[in-house]
Amino acid sequence: MKSSPSKSLLLAITIIIPFLAIVGLMLAAGSGQVSAPPSEAKLHTVEVIQVVPEKGYQQQQLAYGRIESANLANLGFELAGKIDQIFVDEGDWIKSGQRIAVLDTQRLDASMKELDAALQRAKADQRLALQSKERVAELVRRKLESSQRLDEVEESATVASALVEQTQARINTLQVELQKSILRASFDGTVVSRPVDPGTVVSAGQPVLLVQQTSDYDARIALSSEQAQHLQVGQQHTLMANGQALTGVVKSIANTRQLNTRTIDVIFTLLPTHAALLPGDLIALTYSTHVEEQGAWVPKQALSNGIRGLWTLFTVTDKGRQEVTSRSVEVLYSGETHSYVRGALSANDWMIVRGAQRLVPGQIVHAVGSDITASVLLSDASNQRVQ
Repeated sequence: MKSSPSKSLLLAITIIIPFLAIVGLMLAAGSGQVSAPPSEAKLHTVEVIQVVPEKGYQQQQLAYGRIESANLANLGFELAGKIDQIFVDEGDWIKSGQRIAVLDTQRLDASMKELDAALQRAKADQRLALQSKERVAELVRRKLESSQRLDEVEESATVASALVEQTQARINTLQVELQKSILRASFDGTVVSRPVDPGTVVSAGQPVLLVQQTSDYDARIALSSEQAQHLQVGQQHTLMANGQALTGVVKSIANTRQLNTRTIDVIFTLLPTHAALLPGDLIALTYSTHVEEQGAWVPKQALSNGIRGLWTLFTVTDKGRQEVTSRSVEVLYSGETHSYVRGALSANDWMIVRGAQRLVPGQIVHAVGSDITASVLLSDASNQRVQ
């Protein structure tokens, strides 16, 4: 069966018209394109500051030590004996002069009663000797007694008086021993340890209580001989403990070196503070040493990773339209915000401090002055030093 001419014409129109429409749209879209690329792309803007060469830098260092009590004493009796009572325990607070322990004084009490009786007897003998002296002296005046007899009674009276003084001196000695049988606190502080218990027989000087003073603290810090030689007694320095800054005054510098660490102990007196400190806490001395090394301070954001352990610093020769140059630098010291670097830098270079992301050597940029001037940079770097 053959198709009619009208159906063939309709099919041709259906195919040709959409094809012509697509061609027309493609031509219309192509007419809006730029025939040639722009002559120059927009330049990337970066912030720069001029490099300031330095001959050296101050390196901040820390030396650690421990806080210790200004007074740490082993308290004990001056006499030997048996401990009768101990009135404090570990951790207790004590005050200067407080009675903290006593010895058994039964033997001393008995001796005291014996000496009291001996004193009464000696005084009686003294009174009798004096009365005899007066009577014999009267008889001698009346020519009823010889002078020899008077000399004898006078010497007897002298012996009786000496015996009274001797007995009184023994009583005074015994009273001192009774006072020393009471152990009293030498200063305000806390009891660290109690190595003995009541009922223990102790020798003279044997430690009964270990007491530390709580009002004053010292800091003992081990330093090298080079560090210690720059310190003097009376100097004030900044110390750090428990995240707080403290002021310490150099109290003493040891004249001997520790054999195991080869260091010298320096003791600082901590000025009164409200900081919560305890003996044994770590404390650090912050100090700085000058290092002679050519270099320059740069902000940390200006540095990017390099190769072989070095860092990359992008520089230009001036402001305006400049070509980026890559400089490999070595970081000698790094602070909180700035680093001291060594490399092929000169005073004619301008370092890129902002906008250095995705830069490549040889790239053309537009360099503008940064609000971080060279003086501000050096000031910030100096703030990291501890004088």
